[in-house]
Amino acid sequence: MILNFLRNIFIYFHVYLGNILFGGFLILCSFFVRRISFFNRIISSWAKWALLAMPGKMQIRGLENIKAGQSYIIIANHESTVDIFYLLGKIPVPMRMVAKKELEKSFIIGPAMKRSGFIFVDNMSKGRSIGHLNQQFEFLKKEGISLMFFPEGSRYKNTLLSPFRSGAFVMAIQHGWPILPVAIKGARAMMAPGKKAFHPSDIELRVLPPIETRNYAYEQRQELSDACFRLLEKEMKDMYGDNTDVFMN
Repeated sequence: MILNFLRNIFIYFHVYLGNILFGGFLILCSFFVRRISFFNRIISSWAKWALLAMPGKMQIRGLENIKAGQSYIIIANHESTVDIFYLLGKIPVPMRMVAKKELEKSFIIGPAMKRSGFIFVDNMSKGRSIGHLNQQFEFLKKEGISLMFFPEGSRYKNTLLSPFRSGAFVMAIQHGWPILPVAIKGARAMMAPGKKAFHPSDIELRVLPPIETRNYAYEQRQELSDACFRLLEKEMKDMYGDNTDVFMN
């Protein structure tokens, strides 16, 4: 009990220190630097710093499925807050997340995120959200940056995988970017949704072969979404086997 308490104190101190150091540096640089690829290493280093304190080993498979210089729509199952650290820190692809529109209005932080290439989505207006993404997509492509989605939309669930939202697949079809699926195991056991404590848990990431989208039409977006859902679900069942009790908590 005491050991776990001290471990959590250390993790929070370590992570928040990284937020201050790397976040402060990103904010400072955002006033002077306009090339968003400059921020790739800052973002990756922030995530890797946080991972140094995570209580568990990490294994990653499938890196051979990543083509250097290719931009992807990266999709992953969403188990925990720590998913972000592992995706940004361990997948060797420069990427940005789709963030909530409310963050864009945050003093200093919002403008810095925007200048460094993050995209903001208004969840209350899906049509305007997709239009907003379209305006920035070609800019990200020129910089060789991928876009990361959690198509489930939320980590709060009592099932292995929740139904997917369509945004990521619409973007992939409209711009012809391949989809790179990533399956994550163990993050929920490390830090369950709604909980504040970290627990030791080994993490496994599997990068699956990319899915080409050039032959899909907009009307087939649900077909593409369903295919990706089945692919990730199959991989997660293989990873978890019968040990899915963690999703029933």
